[in-house]
Amino acid sequence: MKPANLARFAAVLAAAGLLSGCGGTAAPAVTVTVPQSPAASSATSDTPTPTPTPTPTEVSPTADSPSPDASTPKAVEATFVMPKVTGMVLQDAQDLLQTLDSYVMDQQDARGLGRIQVLDSNWKVCTQKPKSGAHVPISTVVVLAAVKLSEQCP
Repeated sequence: MKPANLARFAAVLAAAGLLSGCGGTAAPAVTVTVPQSPAASSATSDTPTPTPTPTPTEVSPTADSPSPDASTPKAVEATFVMPKVTGMVLQDAQDLLQTLDSYVMDQQDARGLGRIQVLDSNWKVCTQKPKSGAHVPISTVVVLAAVKLSEQCP
């Protein structure tokens, strides 16, 4: 921050402190001393130094430059092979999928009771989408339907 701007900022803060009182005694006065560098002392502190603005340059396409619609290589999304996670503890299934860079998951109650899997290590996976062996982009939502460990899969 330039010394002149710093001084203005300090003055605004001091004024805000004085004006923010709701009656009662006045806030103590604040004095701010800002040291000036030799370069700053040669210029007037009240006059901001203008910054030159760059002018846009116009580039005309040439025959050698490809157009933006040309066959530009597009990023290919990473994929993984979906492992078989049915029968696994839900937490272990999630950990396995995350080692494959699959972080987009939807956990469901396989019994259709709308229960939320708070402690994932207390649930087992009954069904999975996509099926095991499928080549899946990492952005694909993996759906894991689970029941509590003490329950049978429907």
